[in-house]
Amino acid sequence: MDSVLLVQLVVLVILLVGSAFFSASETALMAISKIDARHMVDQNIKNSKIVSKLVEDPNKLLGAILVGNNIVNIGASSLATVIATDLFQSAGAGIATGVMTILVLIFGEITPKSLSTQKTHEVACFVARPISILVTIFNPIVKVLMFISNLIIRIFGGKIDTSKPFITTDELKTIVTVSHEEGVLEQEEKEMIYNVFGFGDSYTKDVMIPRTDMIAVDANATYEEIIDLYKQEQFSRMPVYQESHDNIIGVIYMKDLLLKQFSPDEFVMADFLRDVYFVHEFKRIDELFKEMRSKKIGMAIVVDEYGGTSGIVTLEDLIEEIVGDIDDEYDMTEDSFVKVDDKEYLVDGSFRISDFNDELNLNILSNEFDSIGGFIIGLLDRFPDEGEVVTFEGITFKVEETMNNRINKLRVILSNEIAEEISDEQKED
Repeated sequence: MDSVLLVQLVVLVILLVGSAFFSASETALMAISKIDARHMVDQNIKNSKIVSKLVEDPNKLLGAILVGNNIVNIGASSLATVIATDLFQSAGAGIATGVMTILVLIFGEITPKSLSTQKTHEVACFVARPISILVTIFNPIVKVLMFISNLIIRIFGGKIDTSKPFITTDELKTIVTVSHEEGVLEQEEKEMIYNVFGFGDSYTKDVMIPRTDMIAVDANATYEEIIDLYKQEQFSRMPVYQESHDNIIGVIYMKDLLLKQFSPDEFVMADFLRDVYFVHEFKRIDELFKEMRSKKIGMAIVVDEYGGTSGIVTLEDLIEEIVGDIDDEYDMTEDSFVKVDDKEYLVDGSFRISDFNDELNLNILSNEFDSIGGFIIGLLDRFPDEGEVVTFEGITFKVEETMNNRINKLRVILSNEIAEEISDEQKED
């Protein structure tokens, strides 16, 4: 074997090793998500910071790897053809093609990629530094190739989305669901995380205590009257109004009233009033939560577009949107949603449509009403009588109790088909 042939064979082996290197790098690095990379950095794994930097721009990374892989593969094929032609003359090209196809498949593709699949993090950290150098070297070539590629994509009607987040809300929900199914998360934890996702989609009017249910103190009330109201309702704070609920002048905290030493005859309402915080009913609750927490506000008065009082909202109401119901103050002792059997339920008229949908996995939509009672009024286009029945998409609503132009209680009867669907979904959960 002459020296030239020996050098050619050594170079060929080096090129095959390069092919294996790029194939392993592609499989390992492209399998590392940004979340994985950050977790590796937190664990102080060697070269993890380089890995994290590389995966920040996957298009640039992949482009550099493909350029390098094609260079070594084309170089190996060309060199193999030269060697085979020198050895086998006219039959050399065919022999080189067959041999190189097998060698590249086994040593340049299948083996390194299989290894990278099994030891993704280890391989990624091993190749990170040299790949980072090659990304810098090949960057000008990659930019030109990416420009041409993007141009072709646009010609065929495609879109170049460079602002796409590395993980979407739907993907996060899928992770949570899978974690729950595998026993990593409890049902309550899953629901709490789901509530966080929807926290910014709700408005103040969706979570407020409506005006008809709010308890307020007359500005002319005596000390004894306020204490009696406190004993009856057990609220730690109450809004104070002058003449009507549309004129809220402050908020009285019972701890201020009970801890201060004074004679009831000396009581002056103005001495105990705290500033009232007003909020519009269409303010998003995530923004309201930040404001109330930063300003240490426990209660806000919700107003409509005309400045009239729509209701009140407390910090507890906002927290309940994430953690679920907290049994305290405004919560009713009687359950607002009671299952009678698989097909029948007793529901308060004030029960929110969104909560009703969540309980029964339904999709009732209403742009005009927030409560299920309001939804029934909308279906009838009038206020119903007690005992009146209305049917909507296989669901029968019977008005059980009304009071003061409000629906207090509804009996909900599901069709067999809907009841079976709900039962199947609950079994899956």
